[in-house]
Amino acid sequence: MSYLVANMQKLKADNLVGLGNHDQRRTQHHKNTDIDVDRSGLNYDLVAGRTGHFKTDIEAYINEHKTSQRAVRKDAVLVNEWIISSDSHFFEHLAAADTRKYFETAKNYFAEKFGEENIRYAIVHLDESTPHMHMGIVPFDDEYKLSAKRVFNRTALRDVQDQLPTYLQQHGFNIQRGVQESERKSLTVPEYKAMREDLKKATLQKREIQAELEDARKRLAELKPRDQQEIESKPTLFSKDKVVVKKNDLHDLETRAAVSDIYNQQQSRLEIDNQSLHNQLIEAQGSQYELKKQNEQLQKLVGTLQVIVRGVDRFLQRKLGVGLPDKWLERSGLKEPAKKAPERLQKRSKEQHDELNGPSI
Repeated sequence: MSYLVANMQKLKADNLVGLGNHDQRRTQHHKNTDIDVDRSGLNYDLVAGRTGHFKTDIEAYINEHKTSQRAVRKDAVLVNEWIISSDSHFFEHLAAADTRKYFETAKNYFAEKFGEENIRYAIVHLDESTPHMHMGIVPFDDEYKLSAKRVFNRTALRDVQDQLPTYLQQHGFNIQRGVQESERKSLTVPEYKAMREDLKKATLQKREIQAELEDARKRLAELKPRDQQEIESKPTLFSKDKVVVKKNDLHDLETRAAVSDIYNQQQSRLEIDNQSLHNQLIEAQGSQYELKKQNEQLQKLVGTLQVIVRGVDRFLQRKLGVGLPDKWLERSGLKEPAKKAPERLQKRSKEQHDELNGPSI
């Protein structure tokens, strides 16, 4: 079973030049060692800009279509870039035409949902270990106002993760959704902490798998190829459907096959775990952001309530000469040294005492 990969990043004006050079392979030297420059000629555009320069094309498009008369802020998000892919096993079973159709279908989904004209570039890379598409979408809302926060809010992102796999399935691709997110808007603090602990355990497990994979790789490397001349010099018996080899040669072949199987299994397992960890990390980051916002709102609410309680306490002190119970003020962090009643209230209280009990001697 293969899973959809659909990740998004926000890009500002300062990001577009470097990203354009990377996506369009304008240089021969890349920090990403997975890029095979000899195969970069296989890459292709599903959507190409006017000039071929991301920053120039995107800024021109925004200025031509935005309804606001204000200049675009320097720190505004100009493009939300989506990376669409799957695991390498998925693409191994697709012909070149079907691989192109997969990316075209995904692009069509975003065109229907966010506006085809807002997709300013879509580049498919075939020169890395796994085919993938970089697709840039200008976040214009229905009124052509630039707002990444409104267009790609949490609901919209969840809809993409839910709807895109179904859309691809309807067009003939056997692809599944990644790790399901929680149905609730946010997690409680204990749930969030539990998730973080699970993520730590998963990370440790990933490291163990990587260690096993490295061990298998070393074992495979230690099995040096047998000298071809030595093998050819040894008599081998052939029959109609059987090959007879010496025990040592058979043991050598079996060992190589076993170690190779271990390596391939660990590699596949690591790819799946990597995708799962990535999805869990995205979910944890989203939950952390929401918890932070909730905490800020609660702090503001506590501050407002403290002001109200302080005002009530002062009002009672001024009008009646009594304040709120100490335990209320302690709970609110507002307890202050006890205040004496106003002088006029003290005088009035003394007069009432003299009327009932006679003057004090």
